[in-house]
Amino acid sequence: MKIVLQKLKIPMILLLMGTFLLNSTPSFAQSLEGKWNIAKMNTQNSTVIQFTKDSLIFYEFDKRRSATSYHIKDNRLAVGAGSIPIGGEFEFVNPQRLRLKPEQAKSPIDFVRLKPTTTTLTRAEIAQLNFEMTYQNRTLPLNFDGEEDESGQTIQLEIIDSTYFISFYRKDRRMGAMPIEQVTTKKIMVYGFPEKPFVVSGERVISNGNTIKTNKATSANADVAIAEIIIGKWFYNHIEGWPSLSDCTKKTFFKFKEDFSLQTKPYAENPSNGNCIAGSSINGTYELLGTDQIKVTQNDKTETWKIQSLTKTKLVVERDGSALTLTKK
Repeated sequence: MKIVLQKLKIPMILLLMGTFLLNSTPSFAQSLEGKWNIAKMNTQNSTVIQFTKDSLIFYEFDKRRSATSYHIKDNRLAVGAGSIPIGGEFEFVNPQRLRLKPEQAKSPIDFVRLKPTTTTLTRAEIAQLNFEMTYQNRTLPLNFDGEEDESGQTIQLEIIDSTYFISFYRKDRRMGAMPIEQVTTKKIMVYGFPEKPFVVSGERVISNGNTIKTNKATSANADVAIAEIIIGKWFYNHIEGWPSLSDCTKKTFFKFKEDFSLQTKPYAENPSNGNCIAGSSINGTYELLGTDQIKVTQNDKTETWKIQSLTKTKLVVERDGSALTLTKK
């Protein structure tokens, strides 16, 4: 009788173990769902893929290019015929990093899961900040001002859904994009690097190495630092007593920088053919006087603008006897 019970007990144990293993096996398809960005700094294509319950969608950054069906068996990904050939084995390096091993590729391809960037800043506010990171003993300056570095590369701040990106451009072509995990007025964290460390943090820097002055003023929103709000590009929107400004004139901007330098870039229409002509940039300096004035010096001429109102996106100053409304973009 004991022998019979033991013989019955062994299959029962195996059955229970099999049930446990079946229930504890992770759902790879469910784990894959979401958008993933290729983990490269400099590529010819900014590839983003999205797994839904029944489709695999391919994007050139935020532009949808194609879609296909897919299915998962064990640790293998199979895609529909005629699809981009990424089918093959895969593994999770960590819950946020997927490594594909396409059968037709020479080496694995890593993707990182996109997640909302943690920040309290607006896109315009982030774009005015400069940071510096160090990755594998290389210093990487992050300036979103659109100015070319020595190699001819520019950096832009872009977004997909709720994820901000550092995008690398060369001759107006996006060469790669890396997602931002977190950004504040003092620090930035970027993920999706091709090799360890996969996540790198950077500190905010001032263009000339000086610290930001802490003049305080009451804006329409709250007590905030004028020195921080005013930094960035402010475009013409309206001049008191003038008719509506043309789209060309509205390209004119003042660029207030962290080191208290000021750039003015005028635009005007050619009366003979209506073409929009960019004038020469005018460089100068500015100084905040208390909470309601800006002293501007350009071309050896100094004038004081009276601040009538200031928010994070709108500045109204009295200049040359009339109110000038500027908007930040």
